[in-house]
Amino acid sequence: MSTWPDLESLRLLVAIADLGSIGAAARDEGITQPAASKRIRALEARWRLRLLERSKRGSVLTDDGAAVVSWARQVLHEMEVMQTGIEALSAERRSGLSVAASLTVAEFMLPRWIGELRMQEASLQPLLRVVNSEHVAELVRSGEADIGFIETAVLPRDLSVVRLGVDALSIVTLPNHPWALRTTPVPREALIEAEYVLRERGSGTRSTFESALRVEPRLALEAGSTSALVGAALAGLGPAVVSSRAVAHYVETGRLVEIPHELYLWRPISAVTDPQRRFNEHAEALTKIAQRAVRRDRAEFPEG
Repeated sequence: MSTWPDLESLRLLVAIADLGSIGAAARDEGITQPAASKRIRALEARWRLRLLERSKRGSVLTDDGAAVVSWARQVLHEMEVMQTGIEALSAERRSGLSVAASLTVAEFMLPRWIGELRMQEASLQPLLRVVNSEHVAELVRSGEADIGFIETAVLPRDLSVVRLGVDALSIVTLPNHPWALRTTPVPREALIEAEYVLRERGSGTRSTFESALRVEPRLALEAGSTSALVGAALAGLGPAVVSSRAVAHYVETGRLVEIPHELYLWRPISAVTDPQRRFNEHAEALTKIAQRAVRRDRAEFPEG
């Protein structure tokens, strides 16, 4: 038996919370009321919780049920975000807009931006290419991408650049690393001597760290994905330099520790287009959505 809650049952529970009864939620989900009742009882039995107070007037969430619904809304939203991203990766769904994005932007920001764009124009089905920041610019130059999103301070001079905001990098280690036990920032000399888990050359993460360190960093491992960096840090291969967004959960739960330092590890997030190519209204709309979204994100990841 799966240890994960059934997504269809969670969607049904949210519908009951919104519509006020199992019958109304069943109709909304396209199933019979007995089937809906059976599904909720199975969910309650699986987790040994009472989620609903049932009466002739309808169904009311218990305190436990309200908590589960709150979490379920987040899970279902993230599933919608993932679906949007997966659809955008499929070349068969290309229609009207081709987007190239660096890994951090594609993983943590772009699906939501595309989702908002599709709320404005439901028929639009963008194609997404996920590459490092250097390759994003190449795809825009070649015309393979109408717009690109990068997170590096090294900006292409031959392309039009719209700065959206900033993204923070963190140096993280296991809690038993000597740096994690410090109460003062790690000095630059120690940072220079360390061996790191880093992204490949051409990535915004790598170029930002190299610029801040002002020397070429020593490598314990070079990885081509954020998940590989996090996994290497969790395995104790060395300090990892990664987007703060990517490790927020691990830092909050204590599995990784953010190391204090005096480096400036902020990199701009920018949209790039080719000024020589035909204007694309979808690209412009996506840029405006991204600008608004990044401004909202500053409250969560304020600039230091």
